[in-house]
Amino acid sequence: MKKLLILTMLSIIVIFSMSYILYANDAEIDGENLNVRTGPGTDYEVITQVNAPETYPILQQEGDWVQIDLGDQQGWIHQDYMNEITASSEQAEEESEVTDQEPQQENTVTSSNEDEEDVMPVASTYSGKGLSGKIIVLDPGHGGRDVGAIGVSGAYESHYTLRTAHILQELLEQYGAKVYLTRDQDRYVPLSSRTTFANLKEADVFLSIHYNSTPELPEVTGIDTYYYSERDRKLANYVHQNMVSASGMDDRGFQQRDLQVLRINHRPSVLLELGFVSNEEEEKKVQSRAYLESVSRGIINGLQLYFQ
Repeated sequence: MKKLLILTMLSIIVIFSMSYILYANDAEIDGENLNVRTGPGTDYEVITQVNAPETYPILQQEGDWVQIDLGDQQGWIHQDYMNEITASSEQAEEESEVTDQEPQQENTVTSSNEDEEDVMPVASTYSGKGLSGKIIVLDPGHGGRDVGAIGVSGAYESHYTLRTAHILQELLEQYGAKVYLTRDQDRYVPLSSRTTFANLKEADVFLSIHYNSTPELPEVTGIDTYYYSERDRKLANYVHQNMVSASGMDDRGFQQRDLQVLRINHRPSVLLELGFVSNEEEEKKVQSRAYLESVSRGIINGLQLYFQ
């Protein structure tokens, strides 16, 4: 009986430990131009500044100082200028906004492309012209505890998005672009941290990479592109038209949608849904480097035209 009680207590401790890891808290910044330092104290060097209402994952605390994850680096802020919030609530928002897009019954263009200004050219040559020195932030969707959509094969969207980002980064850098990733490994990054990262880098373009899924409609295929601000309509159009042309995928159009990574982003930004992993044949394409290179070249063609 005593042994059973000990085992039960140990199990409870393990469960609570796992819960702490899965639902680590975030720091919501309460102030403007708050210094982020290399260590826990004012004697340490300032590496950047953050502003309200940005949020960052908390890594650890030492006295009155809290270490936060900025995406590409870590830094320390004073606890008096932040509020501690649970990351689980933001995770739920991310899952509702990004993971489950509204399924379309048919493979039709969902945007309104009737205006003459929406008929954007498709690049006839692939040169990467105009990309040199441009700052591109790639945002591989999901990651860590947030796996995103699950393909027919059982593979995770979060793995596909990261592989796509690495291939796109490789090609962009060949043409002189400065490329940064919001995550470079399989880890959870809050939505607000992704957009803040793009703002800190002063990105010329922010591209959030995703894959779609409608298990209830496994026949649905194609590429979608989303934008939020009217400022980014042409960017979405250029990139979308050229992705479809380069990849040969079904065209589901581009449209305006209220998604957090776009809504709170101060930089030109679009969210790309590069295929349906709920469709067996399309998931096989997604798994091939040939497809990822073709869609990446389409993205680059679109950016080339946009910057010109």
